[in-house]
Amino acid sequence: MSDFIVGTCLFMCPEKERWMREREGLLHVFEVDEKTKHLKRPKADPSKIVKCFSRPAAGQLMPDTSELRPASVLLSTIRYLFTNVVTRVDYDWVMIYDFVFDRLRAIRQEVVIQRIRGPQSVQILEPIVRFHVYAGQRLCEKNISLFDTKINSQHLLECLKQLLVLYDELEEQSSMCNPNFEENIERLSIGNNRSQMEALYVLLHLGNSSALGRGISLPHKYRGKNVKLAMKISLAWFLKNYVRTLRLIQKLPLLLKFGVLSNLRLLRRDTFQIMSAAYNSKLLTFPGLKLQEILMYRDVEKLSADCKLFNLSFAYENVQFDARKFNKGMLLANPDMYFTVQTLQKYLPIILLQDDDAINDDSSS
Repeated sequence: MSDFIVGTCLFMCPEKERWMREREGLLHVFEVDEKTKHLKRPKADPSKIVKCFSRPAAGQLMPDTSELRPASVLLSTIRYLFTNVVTRVDYDWVMIYDFVFDRLRAIRQEVVIQRIRGPQSVQILEPIVRFHVYAGQRLCEKNISLFDTKINSQHLLECLKQLLVLYDELEEQSSMCNPNFEENIERLSIGNNRSQMEALYVLLHLGNSSALGRGISLPHKYRGKNVKLAMKISLAWFLKNYVRTLRLIQKLPLLLKFGVLSNLRLLRRDTFQIMSAAYNSKLLTFPGLKLQEILMYRDVEKLSADCKLFNLSFAYENVQFDARKFNKGMLLANPDMYFTVQTLQKYLPIILLQDDDAINDDSSS
């Protein structure tokens, strides 16, 4: 008897769950049939309702295959979420994030239950990683009661590390199998997407020797321009060359820039501390506008707020660094969304569904 379970549900949500959620009034506003939304117990629109995440019932030994979706349906569900839900502008993006986050957890759960591996699993996980990277930038200024950066980062790293393991497995199989296997990998663009994900891993672990070691040991075909640039950025930060680090970040394509900006609060904090020692003076000041440019502040008021946070004097758009007064107890700078909401909205859904090398970054707009 095979140990593998293959789902047979060809809908985004199994009928049994749809009926239960209609009966219990558990439909999300994104799933309701517009013709019945005025009713006390509205009906679900079968083309909109998506299976929600739930923990397995205690003692349940074998999942019902009629409630599991095969890989192809899981992938089409992701496409639906990213083209029809995340692109909406009539609801706050926090609500959109919460809905999509939950539905993606359900998808990942089914990948594990069905032991989906290889190219299919890669195709499912790659857009999920991009979603968490994107959300980390879009919602970074939200209160923790609305958006928890740590939880989002935790799920991002879980998916990314699973991807890296899958890439290594596929590479090993590719070296052992016939040419048809390599052609299939190439047809699915897994090679191109792998370069993006490998670069992202390095950027999420700036200055980390293990991440740099992985980048160095990658097969040559995956060490493209983005991986090389990511490694230059990470090495620059390892050497505490903050000017070079932040200058090189500006050259990254959009999604990778979203990823590295998750470290921006730490980069700014450590740079303030370095400069407090290097430019320590009771008389001289550092030009605030120059510091704004170096540390990628769009608003000088946010620079002023961070100076206050770290107990640095900011007056007449100049900063006075004093190593003795620097507040070492503050471990991060204030949250700061580098891109405008308009810019972030503009690139949906394309930035979630494919490598973003072809996207023109006009973030200055």
